[in-house]
Amino acid sequence: MSVPKDCGFVVHDAGHFYTLGALDGYQTQYLRFVKRFDRDDPSKYPGNKGAYSGTTLQIVLRVLLNRVKYLQGQKWCVENVMIRLCLMLAIWLLEFRAARRHGRGYWHGLDFASHQHLCEQCGHTVCEHS
Repeated sequence: MSVPKDCGFVVHDAGHFYTLGALDGYQTQYLRFVKRFDRDDPSKYPGNKGAYSGTTLQIVLRVLLNRVKYLQGQKWCVENVMIRLCLMLAIWLLEFRAARRHGRGYWHGLDFASHQHLCEQCGHTVCEHS
């Protein structure tokens, strides 16, 4: 998948490592997602070759949620309320998907998914480690 040059980011490793555009300065901003690989079962992470540490979508979305809360504090607007709900729903869907893939139910609400402690091993709110 090709990304237009003016889209605000550059892909270094598809789905995992990006350079983000920056405003008001020239400091490079990077975003790197965790990349996992299982030598015993390569089908566990299809398409991944190699592994490295990084963040998760849930953590990035939680950061964005915090940013919107900050912006709402600067100047209230209804769009921020809707953005907050959309971000919380996205986080909930990621947690629901993870639970389903591991054969578990996920009966928690949006607030739980968005604010509950994350497992340090898998990065989810509900898992076999917690």
